[in-house]
Amino acid sequence: MNISENIEFIKENTDDWLFFRNRSYTAKIQRADKEREYNVPGKKGIVYNFFEDAYEPVTEDGFVITGAAGEMWCVGRSALPKYLIAEKNITFEPQQVQTVETDMIYAGIRIPEDKAFTVETDYGEKVMLQGNRPGISHGGGDWVLTAAVEENGRLRPDFSDSGRIVNGTVFDILYQPYE
Repeated sequence: MNISENIEFIKENTDDWLFFRNRSYTAKIQRADKEREYNVPGKKGIVYNFFEDAYEPVTEDGFVITGAAGEMWCVGRSALPKYLIAEKNITFEPQQVQTVETDMIYAGIRIPEDKAFTVETDYGEKVMLQGNRPGISHGGGDWVLTAAVEENGRLRPDFSDSGRIVNGTVFDILYQPYE
């Protein structure tokens, strides 16, 4: 995980990290349509994810997800197992769907909202994510989240994981403490 220098301190004391599992939550899913106008006025086939400040074109055989805070992003077929719906039942109109809880354990640390930061992820392509970005709410601060690994009987963050940023306003909707 590549993080900006101003938050390098999170790698020093791993006792400050907390551990989580994802939780099932309600989202919306729909088939992507390149001729449809989504949340970018005047632009067909483009989705804007305000949490990541990113525009993304929809794909011919993809899907558009609307998350817990109304944010939108595109996914392909490989992401469908995260949602409790059969592909044949997904229409071109948004429909509610539950996400799937997994056994994956994550390590997370909240970065105070007055500290902007970046995390470079690499899930097939490198992307620079911005945490605590100006102009949107962060609910006390965004979270840096990475996979957790067990070492000597204790969980710790796996800094070899690509990592992610989760907006603080929706964190509790998406994740639950690991017990």
